[in-house]
Amino acid sequence: MPKKFAHGSSAIQDGKLRGTTDTDYFYFFCPKCEDDQIVRVLDYRIVKEEMINPYDLGMKSKSEKGFVLQFQLHCEKCEHSDTVKISNLGWQVGNLSKMDRK
Repeated sequence: MPKKFAHGSSAIQDGKLRGTTDTDYFYFFCPKCEDDQIVRVLDYRIVKEEMINPYDLGMKSKSEKGFVLQFQLHCEKCEHSDTVKISNLGWQVGNLSKMDRK
């Protein structure tokens, strides 16, 4: 049976979840703490996996497959827990702030 995670809260939506890299690792910052506290990634799940990525059509670059990954995040400082998804199924190019997100 696949793992079930809660949907991400409003604390991480609309650009409120930020992060950075130091080498080739990405770190998420807690959306509740004001001092860029790094959150722990406690677990992940594969939400969707497709052998052919339909978003490759019309693109110069091609992906190996389509996927949606979901990560469970937790801040040790303020105890905030949340989830976030990363996907290559959906918006792939362009400027997100200029897109109609309805």
